[in-house]
Amino acid sequence: MENIKFTVSPYQDELQLLIDEKKAGYMSIKVDGRLLIVYYTKMDEQLEGKGYAKLLLDELVRYAEEKDLLVDPECDFVRQQFENHPVRYKDIWHA
Repeated sequence: MENIKFTVSPYQDELQLLIDEKKAGYMSIKVDGRLLIVYYTKMDEQLEGKGYAKLLLDELVRYAEEKDLLVDPECDFVRQQFENHPVRYKDIWHA
Protein backbone atom coordinates (compact mmCIF):
# COMPACT_ATOMS: atom_id res chain seq x y z
CA MET A 1 0.00 0.00 0.00
CA GLU A 2 1.31 3.39 -0.92
CA ASN A 3 2.12 6.05 1.65
CA ILE A 4 0.49 9.37 0.66
CA LYS A 5 1.52 12.66 2.25
CA PHE A 6 1.10 16.34 1.46
CA THR A 7 3.54 19.16 2.07
CA VAL A 8 3.97 22.81 1.25
CA SER A 9 7.34 23.43 -0.44
CA PRO A 10 9.98 25.41 1.48
CA TYR A 11 9.36 28.50 -0.69
CA GLN A 12 5.59 28.05 -0.17
CA ASP A 13 5.05 28.03 -3.93
CA GLU A 14 3.78 24.45 -4.23
CA LEU A 15 1.37 22.17 -2.44
CA GLN A 16 2.95 18.80 -3.11
CA LEU A 17 1.54 15.26 -3.19
CA LEU A 18 4.14 12.70 -2.12
CA ILE A 19 3.66 8.99 -2.73
CA ASP A 20 6.19 6.81 -0.92
CA GLU A 21 8.28 9.97 -0.29
CA LYS A 22 8.44 10.78 -4.04
CA LYS A 23 6.84 13.95 -5.46
CA ALA A 24 3.98 12.68 -7.61
CA GLY A 25 2.18 15.93 -8.29
CA TYR A 26 1.68 19.48 -7.12
CA MET A 27 -0.35 22.66 -7.31
CA SER A 28 1.50 25.86 -8.07
CA ILE A 29 0.32 28.34 -5.43
CA LYS A 30 0.95 31.79 -4.00
CA VAL A 31 -0.32 33.18 -0.71
CA ASP A 32 -0.93 36.92 -0.81
CA GLY A 33 -2.42 38.10 2.47
CA ARG A 34 -5.63 36.11 2.89
CA LEU A 35 -5.69 35.09 -0.76
CA LEU A 36 -4.42 31.68 -1.90
CA ILE A 37 -3.93 31.75 -5.67
CA VAL A 38 -3.77 28.39 -7.46
CA TYR A 39 -2.07 28.74 -10.85
CA TYR A 40 -2.05 25.15 -12.13
CA THR A 41 -2.09 21.49 -11.13
CA LYS A 42 0.52 19.04 -12.40
CA MET A 43 0.49 15.27 -11.91
CA ASP A 44 2.88 12.57 -13.07
CA GLU A 45 1.50 11.23 -16.36
CA GLN A 46 1.13 7.67 -14.98
CA LEU A 47 -1.18 8.98 -12.24
CA GLU A 48 -3.49 11.13 -14.35
CA GLY A 49 -7.14 10.11 -14.23
CA LYS A 50 -6.74 8.06 -11.04
CA GLY A 51 -8.14 10.58 -8.53
CA TYR A 52 -4.86 11.92 -7.18
CA ALA A 53 -5.56 15.49 -8.34
CA LYS A 54 -8.81 15.36 -6.34
CA LEU A 55 -6.83 14.29 -3.25
CA LEU A 56 -4.57 17.27 -3.83
CA LEU A 57 -7.60 19.55 -4.15
CA ASP A 58 -9.03 18.19 -0.90
CA GLU A 59 -5.74 18.99 0.82
CA LEU A 60 -5.71 22.48 -0.70
CA VAL A 61 -9.20 23.08 0.71
CA ARG A 62 -8.17 21.75 4.14
CA TYR A 63 -5.10 24.01 4.10
CA ALA A 64 -7.14 27.09 3.05
CA GLU A 65 -9.74 26.44 5.76
CA GLU A 66 -7.09 25.85 8.42
CA LYS A 67 -5.25 29.09 7.51
CA ASP A 68 -8.50 31.08 6.97
CA LEU A 69 -7.64 31.81 3.32
CA LEU A 70 -9.79 32.47 0.28
CA VAL A 71 -8.91 30.54 -2.88
CA ASP A 72 -8.55 32.24 -6.26
CA PRO A 73 -8.80 29.29 -8.68
CA GLU A 74 -6.82 30.41 -11.73
CA CYS A 75 -6.07 26.72 -12.36
CA ASP A 76 -8.56 25.22 -14.84
CA PHE A 77 -8.94 22.01 -12.81
CA VAL A 78 -9.61 23.83 -9.53
CA ARG A 79 -11.94 26.37 -11.18
CA GLN A 80 -13.93 23.55 -12.80
CA GLN A 81 -14.31 21.76 -9.47
CA PHE A 82 -15.41 24.99 -7.76
CA GLU A 83 -17.94 25.71 -10.52
CA ASN A 84 -19.29 22.13 -10.46
CA HIS A 85 -19.62 22.08 -6.65
CA PRO A 86 -20.27 25.70 -5.60
CA VAL A 87 -21.93 24.79 -2.30
CA ARG A 88 -18.93 22.72 -1.19
CA TYR A 89 -16.45 25.52 -1.87
CA LYS A 90 -18.55 28.65 -1.22
CA ASP A 91 -16.83 29.54 2.07
CA ILE A 92 -13.34 29.65 0.56
CA TRP A 93 -14.01 30.63 -3.08
CA HIS A 94 -12.75 34.08 -4.00
CA ALA A 95 -14.92 34.55 -7.09
